[in-house]
Amino acid sequence: MDNFSEILLSIFSVLLILIFAWFTFTIANIFVTIRKCKKLDNSLKFCFNTSGKIVYLLLFVLYIVGTIGGIAAVVYGLMNDNMNFYRNGINLAAFVSVVFGYMLSSIVLVGRKNMMVGRMMIDYRKLKKVNYTYQNKMSFVYAQHDYNFSTRFVDKTQLRKIISK
Repeated sequence: MDNFSEILLSIFSVLLILIFAWFTFTIANIFVTIRKCKKLDNSLKFCFNTSGKIVYLLLFVLYIVGTIGGIAAVVYGLMNDNMNFYRNGINLAAFVSVVFGYMLSSIVLVGRKNMMVGRMMIDYRKLKKVNYTYQNKMSFVYAQHDYNFSTRFVDKTQLRKIISK
């Protein structure tokens, strides 16, 4: 029975490594896309309210610390043959990458003509049926597809002002 549990834990460790790698790739992709879009439209700025600035700053710091700490725990666990450090390091790195990747996918940037949600650049003039709900969501139709995103950490007055132009 002990051998079976070790095999199962090893399989889960490999799956967590894949999850960590995928979400780290996604996070890097979002940062590269934001940089490319800012080169195309210099007017793009982050549209955070006060709590959004604080939350995203804390999440960024936790992501960096959690990733470096998780990788350090993995290396320490492998060098000292301590599987608890190894598995906990993988768990920590995978968890912070999933949380940060999820939050980063709903980041909003606004500019003079364009809005960017996550990795998608949107032209304001092509938005249809824009709706703000009471559950901190915004929904709209763009290119015949329905989209919605959370506006919990978005400066809603700035977003409404830009879209209503």
